[in-house]
Amino acid sequence: MSGALVEQVCSPPELPLYLKNVCELKSITGAPSDEELIGIHAVIRVANRVVDVQGVGDSMLLARLSEHLFNAQMARYRGKHLTVIFPEDMIYTPPTLPAHVSIRLEPVTGAPSEEEVIKVQEATRSYQQFSNAPSLFDPRVNMELSQHLFDIQMARYIQRAKQNPIPVPRQTPGSRLVERTADVVEDLNATTNNTGTGANAVELIEPGRVVADVGIRDALEASNRLAEQANRLAERANALIERSNQLMEQPSQPANQPNSLAEQLTGIIGRLTEHLERFDRLAEGLVKPTEAIGDTLKKMNRVLVWIQHAIVRNRQDNTITAFDCLVNEDGEIPALSLITERSSFKHASADNPNSVASVNPVIGGAARELRITDKWLGRFLRFYGVAEELYDNDENTSLKKGMEGYARVRLRQYLSACLG
Repeated sequence: MSGALVEQVCSPPELPLYLKNVCELKSITGAPSDEELIGIHAVIRVANRVVDVQGVGDSMLLARLSEHLFNAQMARYRGKHLTVIFPEDMIYTPPTLPAHVSIRLEPVTGAPSEEEVIKVQEATRSYQQFSNAPSLFDPRVNMELSQHLFDIQMARYIQRAKQNPIPVPRQTPGSRLVERTADVVEDLNATTNNTGTGANAVELIEPGRVVADVGIRDALEASNRLAEQANRLAERANALIERSNQLMEQPSQPANQPNSLAEQLTGIIGRLTEHLERFDRLAEGLVKPTEAIGDTLKKMNRVLVWIQHAIVRNRQDNTITAFDCLVNEDGEIPALSLITERSSFKHASADNPNSVASVNPVIGGAARELRITDKWLGRFLRFYGVAEELYDNDENTSLKKGMEGYARVRLRQYLSACLG
């Protein structure tokens, strides 16, 4: 494990008193202990039960707790698995489930199949149904089951990322940089998949480190060296021009001396021009690698959004308020965005009459009533970047006239895909 991982700190959100009485969460340095993870799960269970209680529940706090859980589980995953030389031979062993859980889990070698992931998800949901019966529910088993789901989903994403690498452009002056970019992209992909239990994009992507690793630094250093040489040549040219002027003012000097200086000046200017042309070519060569890095970071960001949505989806007894925990590609929840006027689904759907059409999103296999007006419909679709064709321009949040029905269909499809 690298020193960077050892020193990584995961800080929990500030808890109200009733949650501190469940477990007072502390900052975690490096990989968390079993007790620290069990404590986070315990706090999230209580917060989830009261999220709809007026004056007590806090959907934003629940989202931050989910983010803290993801950070902690990612720290444990990185400590256990990222140093493995041959990840395809890694064996992921599930915890032993009690007899009252009918699903039996087997160890998973390498990347799991879709059926294996679904089986672990079903086992997790089945076991969490006993959380209100202390004699049938062991917090340690629940924690281990959650971490097992996290681990195999990461393994599955890593396999998919390797099977679909970013294509490398043909050889150009900057092609070596692109090749190194592809290598680093693969390494980054190996750190970013869990569609089940926790979420933080910032520590995972670290764009500054990506740029350093792909060799852009080397190209910039070469560019700086060329610029320094050009500056020195320009200084010499200026000195020769000044010297030439001085000689021209002294008619007693031999006539051929200014000509000699002029020839030297012409040669230096030619070399300066050559250096500047090389500088321009190098700058052009940097464009494609930089664009490739930007595309990679966008893909990484989308993966992290999917992971966070899957975390929310795996909660038990989700209601309409769970939509308020779903982040967009900027990492915002609805209540924090200017696009939604810092409003939530809960607020936008409150006290609307039956004349307002319902979106009817699916949560856990069942359709739910969600009545929101056309104004909020346009804002929530814009917030999640869905159905851009329904707007007149990139800035507008009002739907095109007559597109309200189609907009409700698109929002229902999106929300159902997140929590259905």
